[in-house]
Amino acid sequence: MPDYKMDKDSMHYKFFMCRKKVQMLGGGFGNGKTAAACIKALQLAMDYPGSNGLVARETYVKLNDTIRKEFYKWCPTGSVARWPTTTDNTLILKNGSTINFRYISQRGKQSSDGQTSSNLLSATFDWVVVDQMEDPLIQYKDFLDLLGRLRGSTPYKGDDPTMPSTGPRWLILTCNPAANWIYNKIVKPYHKYKATGRVTEELLIDEETREPMLELFEGSTYENAKNLPADFLKGLEASYKGQMRQRYLMGDWAAYEGLVYPQFSIETHTIPYAKMVERLSPRFLDKNRYRGIECLDIGVVKPSCYLNGFVDELGRVFWIDGFYLPELTSHQLGKRIRETQAKYMYGIEYSEPIYADPAIFKQSQVNGKRVTTIAKILMEEENLTLAAGQNAIKSGIMKVSGYLEMREGFGYPEKDDARNMGPAMLFSDELDFISDEFLSYFWKTNDTGDRIDEPNGKNDHAMDAIKYAVTRLPEASILMYRKPIITSELLKWQEMT
Repeated sequence: MPDYKMDKDSMHYKFFMCRKKVQMLGGGFGNGKTAAACIKALQLAMDYPGSNGLVARETYVKLNDTIRKEFYKWCPTGSVARWPTTTDNTLILKNGSTINFRYISQRGKQSSDGQTSSNLLSATFDWVVVDQMEDPLIQYKDFLDLLGRLRGSTPYKGDDPTMPSTGPRWLILTCNPAANWIYNKIVKPYHKYKATGRVTEELLIDEETREPMLELFEGSTYENAKNLPADFLKGLEASYKGQMRQRYLMGDWAAYEGLVYPQFSIETHTIPYAKMVERLSPRFLDKNRYRGIECLDIGVVKPSCYLNGFVDELGRVFWIDGFYLPELTSHQLGKRIRETQAKYMYGIEYSEPIYADPAIFKQSQVNGKRVTTIAKILMEEENLTLAAGQNAIKSGIMKVSGYLEMREGFGYPEKDDARNMGPAMLFSDELDFISDEFLSYFWKTNDTGDRIDEPNGKNDHAMDAIKYAVTRLPEASILMYRKPIITSELLKWQEMT
């Protein structure tokens, strides 16, 4: 059996010390996720004699070509009572523990509620390992089903007092960064909790302790450098550049190839709503209120998106509130906007127009017996002040990108960033639809697969609204951070005389 090398402070060491219900290993290619999962599975099989475990992958071919081979690599042959056969893909250890090698892909049979069921959910397990959970045939329902099968109660026979006395009823997952359900349902809520402390509906939590039942371990390919041949790393470095490098080597979840705004991340660009509200208090304000900023993208059947925020003394934009709702009438839209404005009148001065889709100033609409525009209806009947926003796609995206870039001197106390680095545009963590759009807003590709300078145009209402909002703002590049002069520094000249 080969040697397994790891540093004490590495993601692998922390993973082996984890005792959470769901343990997920993520990050770059070749960072040792599968090997670590196999070794931990073997430890559980040894320390819980007679336990029933599952090692799974998306398809039968992937199962046999990847994780089963990796498992055999680390499994001591002297501990095996029976190896899997061509008819029974199950390994039995001499201590009575069973390791079932199975695949997860759906058979296509549907239940009465229209949902398909995984082919491996006919047993109760003490622990489960799933490799490459992001594979396309694995769905969120499979994740929930697997949690429901962790009902084993095999006694623990090891000597570690931190281990569960029975079970252990753990779900161990490995995954590479991908823009699918595993990010939206598992990783994003976890990242949001770690960044803000906010518990969202999707986050798996212990109802008694209110602590997450999940722990995510992430690291680049270089985390596993001690166990990788040098030519493997060189090959990856030569193959992956730019966004591909960020995703596949550095393990950056948000670095999806072709994102229009790769600068955006939940951790960097969102702060707790309460902290943003605090910025409107006398602690931050002097005598004057902040200048308000608002934007609006209107849909009839599609959602309308409205954002409400303010601009601080550095020129940073703080988006504090808003909504994303379909099928609103002009009256409902106007009412919700006025209600949102009223919540922050004490700290924000709404003296500028709401920048909106220029199309609503041109598109005709019958209102009673007269033909008018959506913009006129909102201005005349709902008492809103509107102005046409910038609709040029490329220049608008470039301007927004500038506000998302990190820059020195723009750090914020909510992030406790010792380097004083921060972006010039921030969002309240209650505006969930913002991150959803940023992380699904890609450039289009042509017939040959090459990207073209046009966004995909799907679910882009918030993206359009933000583009309208920056119409009258200066370019982010000219925003200047001025380091405050400290009185003690002004007096230093006296010490020199």
